[in-house]
Amino acid sequence: MKKFDIIIIGGGHNGLVAASYLSKKNKKVLVIEKNENVGGLAEYANNLNCISPIITKELNINAANTNNTNHIISLEDHQNHTVLEDNNGKLSFIKTNADEHDQKNFLSIINNYKIFSKTLGSFMFKKPPRVKSGNKADILQLISMGWKVRKLGKKNMRELLRVIGLNIADDLEDNLSNNNLMGLLSHEAVLGTNLGPRSPGSILTLLYKQAINNNVFNFKNIEVADYINQLEESCNKNSVEIIKSTEVKKILTQDNSVTGVQLNNEEIFESTCVISNSDPKTTYLNLLGAEILDTDFIRRTKNFRSKGNVAKLELVFENDININGVANNMYGKFIYAPNIKYIEHAFNANKYNKYSENPCLEFYVNKNILSANVYYVPYLANSNHQENEIIKKCISILSKFITDMKISKEKLITPNAMEVKYNVAGGHWHHGDLEIDQLLMMRPFYGSAQYSTPINGLYLCSAGTHPGGGLTGINGINAAKKVIGDLK
Repeated sequence: MKKFDIIIIGGGHNGLVAASYLSKKNKKVLVIEKNENVGGLAEYANNLNCISPIITKELNINAANTNNTNHIISLEDHQNHTVLEDNNGKLSFIKTNADEHDQKNFLSIINNYKIFSKTLGSFMFKKPPRVKSGNKADILQLISMGWKVRKLGKKNMRELLRVIGLNIADDLEDNLSNNNLMGLLSHEAVLGTNLGPRSPGSILTLLYKQAINNNVFNFKNIEVADYINQLEESCNKNSVEIIKSTEVKKILTQDNSVTGVQLNNEEIFESTCVISNSDPKTTYLNLLGAEILDTDFIRRTKNFRSKGNVAKLELVFENDININGVANNMYGKFIYAPNIKYIEHAFNANKYNKYSENPCLEFYVNKNILSANVYYVPYLANSNHQENEIIKKCISILSKFITDMKISKEKLITPNAMEVKYNVAGGHWHHGDLEIDQLLMMRPFYGSAQYSTPINGLYLCSAGTHPGGGLTGINGINAAKKVIGDLK
């Protein structure tokens, strides 16, 4: 029976970051990954805008930059597309049917959001404070958070406090008249959430994702595969043992403390410290078991909202793909969410666990391969998706913009399929909704919000913890630092 200082369940990017950091602190670390490759849901990620400087410094990760000029192409039914170009974070219009007033206001809105998100960004990279702990470090951190908001100045602070609970539709309709521009920003606010443009808090989700990704539009500046490969290499260099194609059946405990893990083949590995890179619901209800948790904690776990609603579509064409009205081989992401009303109708179907006749799309083109995020396609608890019907609806939309639709291969990955493959409850990108009551010191919920858990020696490091989803790796390194601090 093998014994390790620390066992990490799941070889997603946060698990790899935690493993590499802990091994550099001279800990004997084991990572157990269910699938044949590490990386987890990063397999479905098209974007990686930046790597946290904390990860770069601590783990010496420097994935190659794509060195491409990024474009955002917001598609419009009459081919009056909006094309934006990003030059080192500065946006400019290449093509649009919006008038100069709307163009100016659009860029002004983004600049204002950037100011607010920068303040939020300063909260992302540390363990969130406990509000009622009385601990001096927590009190100082809360004071620091308040001071950073105050430093915005009276006008900006009031504006942040005003908009933080509002819906994105109201703010855009107050300042813009162009439907295509409003659809574009609304898309960025709601993709990957269980919100619509008119849902309260949709501005906050946009600011939050912007704070994590360092940009309102999450571009592809870094190759995701290169990033994951470097994380795995860092683990290998630091003597982390990684077991693949192996699933953990149960987290073992005795007297409210971790003693190890049991695999599906009944093999046991011993450790007094286990870090779960699975989502909170899977960790507590499946791997740990509700029988050793108190009733109130079980209720909070079950009430954690984690219904995924984004499907992944891949189409392989017989020929290179050309988009009507767009220069050939333009590098960037294409968005079909033509106006607020269109997105809201798609969201309305999602509320009743149905998918819209007219889904929204975000897609990328690489020669003859089209890779798309399709929303809203809700996780279905007791039913199956009509995958062929969803694919047909997507192809019908794409045919408006691609003349030659000779498709040789099509594949749709639903949230249900993501749940099965990666043990992610609800197949949710972020392991749980990014909403005001599930953020910062409240993520995932009270009693489990600082990476530790009610079980001695058990920790969380997944996207279900602060600061949420994305490929930052901050969850992993924060959890690892918490472990080191507790071991001292």
